[in-house]
Amino acid sequence: DRWGISWQITPRVLTEALAAGGGEAKRAFDAMMDMQKIDVAAIEAARRG
Repeated sequence: DRWGISWQITPRVLTEALAAGGGEAKRAFDAMMDMQKIDVAAIEAARRG
């Protein structure tokens, strides 16, 4: 930002997906790692498989 601070926002859907564990968490994590900006719809799709 204009003050030189890096802000990190974690959408609730991502936190919930990672907390679910198992395959759901792995799919959500893998999807997130390919993103420059968090895409909530893509994370939700990854959760569903």
